[in-house]
Amino acid sequence: MFPFLLFLTDLNQPVEPSERPNIILIFADDMAYGDLGSYGAVGWETPHLDQLAADGARFTQFYVPHAVCTASRAAMLTGTYSNRLELYGALDHTANHGLNPEETTIAETLKSNGYQTGIVGKWHLGHHKEFLPTQQGFDSYFGLPYSNDMWPNHPETKNYYPPLPLIAGDSTIAYLEDQRELTSWYTYKSLEFIEKNKEKPFFLYLAHSMPHVPLFVSEKFAGKSEQGAYGDVMMEIDWSVGEIRKKLKELGLSENTLIIFTSDNGPWLSYGGHAGLQVGLKEGKGTSWDGGIRVPAIFTWPGKIPAGMVQNQAAMTIDILPTLAKLTGSPLPKLKIDGADIWPLIQGKKNGIETLFCLLQYQ
Repeated sequence: MFPFLLFLTDLNQPVEPSERPNIILIFADDMAYGDLGSYGAVGWETPHLDQLAADGARFTQFYVPHAVCTASRAAMLTGTYSNRLELYGALDHTANHGLNPEETTIAETLKSNGYQTGIVGKWHLGHHKEFLPTQQGFDSYFGLPYSNDMWPNHPETKNYYPPLPLIAGDSTIAYLEDQRELTSWYTYKSLEFIEKNKEKPFFLYLAHSMPHVPLFVSEKFAGKSEQGAYGDVMMEIDWSVGEIRKKLKELGLSENTLIIFTSDNGPWLSYGGHAGLQVGLKEGKGTSWDGGIRVPAIFTWPGKIPAGMVQNQAAMTIDILPTLAKLTGSPLPKLKIDGADIWPLIQGKKNGIETLFCLLQYQ
């Protein structure tokens, strides 16, 4: 017996495009539904993310369409189910394909409306030059082309993977042998991007490589949590969010910046204490049970999104692109997409939206 969710929506409520807000989309990797304090985390603290939730909307029924890295990220960035994109599972260094350049990403959608676009972190939608972010609407890129476990030190397939490349733009600038500073590097590069583009509308996609295994944390957070390495990593990601909000405040950008925080799928439970907290959900990454596809999601925009709002109606990561397009007055992709504008939900509205839950039984 397999659970399925079918969302029937009517979101034709009028929304006036804003003065092109800055948009920061923060995407964690393999982070569980219960990994934030506002979602029930124990063993570590996430004060900055909890404050982000207190200042905006927190979803309790937010889903990804696929519970594995590449498929989930492709769907989120295009507003399209990964099956339609013909991207499944997780690409590695042997893949000769990636996200079809004919698809339209969030970056391309916003760039067509005058946005500066940048990605910091994990890409995982093709590592060859023609599939890199700079060919998919992003003006700048700093990060890893795929998951951080795809390196020679993988405990189960040692020496199967080549050295792990760190890419800037479309060129490899280093090969990583130590990942302890990775979250800090991503944070500082994000702050640089915000500073550089403070006079223009910008879209920053910060795709953390963690808490995907292997877990690495900088010295400033090592041993800080009660839980161990996983808790330390979560506290450093929380610190990163705090640094970004501090920079926005310093530059006077807080009031005109929408921040979205969510995860690509649930936790990799086979890694035991190196995986996140399910708080009662069944299964995790790689499954279509709630634990694999249900993720935390926070939307914060001062004065536009009610503070402290908890939204219990269902939405998905594929809804982010059409929502941002509507908010900014940007054109939707020419190719068919599957997401819907959920701005009314983000603002706490319920009228005009019907959610139908179906359970289909296969013999």
